[in-house]
Amino acid sequence: MKMLCNMIWWAAFITSAVVVQSLLPGLDALVVGLLILLQNRDYKNMFWLAPFFIFLQEGMGTRFFGGSIFLYSVVVVIFRMSLWFFEVENFLFVFLLSACLMVPYYVLDWFMASLQNITFDMEKTLDKCFLQAVFLPFAWYFCTMTRRWTKYDDVT
Repeated sequence: MKMLCNMIWWAAFITSAVVVQSLLPGLDALVVGLLILLQNRDYKNMFWLAPFFIFLQEGMGTRFFGGSIFLYSVVVVIFRMSLWFFEVENFLFVFLLSACLMVPYYVLDWFMASLQNITFDMEKTLDKCFLQAVFLPFAWYFCTMTRRWTKYDDVT
């Protein structure tokens, strides 16, 4: 039963993330799911959900083509590096992580715009980075609160 609740939660999360991203272009709502998978050390589900998130991001076109692979890799690297310094299930950690992610978001948009010969709008990109940095901690908090009822002990 708990596994079914887990699958329903992920389906609801992905659906709501797609809706949020369609309402707020440039926002990456799926990165919250990646962060939750990393915090729970749920590598079994991350094995199939992370590529699914990347395919969704590339298909929706909210970022420049190929950028989501880089951004999700940066999230994993920053998360793994900060394990030594912070308690990763803390709101302050998620807030600092989201602030640190503003730099790769900005650099990636600048790099991909110049690579694809698209004009780079610095103000719009900074607004998107700030929106992402504000969105991530609160979305993470909401998702972790709703996820508590789907926790299960994996018996192998």
